[in-house]
Amino acid sequence: MTSESGEMHLSPRAQRTATAAGAGIGTAGLLAGVLLLGPLAATILLAVVFTLAWPLAAVVLHIADEVPYRSPVLVAAASAGGVLCVPGMVKLLSWGAVGLVIALFAAGVFVLIDLALPGNRRPRRRRRRRQKAQYGGLVALSGSDELEDEKLIASLKCPLSIEELCSVWGETTTTLAQGAGPRDRQAVAEVRRICLDEFERRNPDGFQRWIEAGASGDPSSYLLPNSNE
Repeated sequence: MTSESGEMHLSPRAQRTATAAGAGIGTAGLLAGVLLLGPLAATILLAVVFTLAWPLAAVVLHIADEVPYRSPVLVAAASAGGVLCVPGMVKLLSWGAVGLVIALFAAGVFVLIDLALPGNRRPRRRRRRRQKAQYGGLVALSGSDELEDEKLIASLKCPLSIEELCSVWGETTTTLAQGAGPRDRQAVAEVRRICLDEFERRNPDGFQRWIEAGASGDPSSYLLPNSNE
């Protein structure tokens, strides 16, 4: 497939087939590497690379905002296998046509195995809830989470005083500052929406002054009856 910008994009089926074929060729190279170095040397090499890569992958996973993996163990195992696969592929290439046939045979076997897997079915598209732009990074909640949050939101619809609503707003600010998770940010978005509606309904003039000031800090200094004009 070709995009409007002219870039080639493989379909999911083609990507999966290519991955399976690559895994087969890599496995053939891995076995050739064991034959080349010997079982003992290959085991030592795998252990050393795994020991070096595991903590490094764990540190990256901990400090980075987004990483393409979730298991440092798998990253370390893949790194160790890749290091051993390199001399193995060189060994296969040195065998000429025989090595090429072995690599293609391994690729074909892995592709057939992939086709036979029960998980090789077209995944159903999941419906995603639309989120408001001003609360970026939110995710859809499960049914139980939504029910629990609805109870929290319903409690805010009771006639709380404006002082209490200002206190709730301050608590949401603290929650966000402490690095709230996706579910907490979802609840904060709904709670703040209700607070904003109540602020505007109960004290439109003070609400407008607060908005013009950037809606930062404590809203009570603008919304309470004894606030400065």
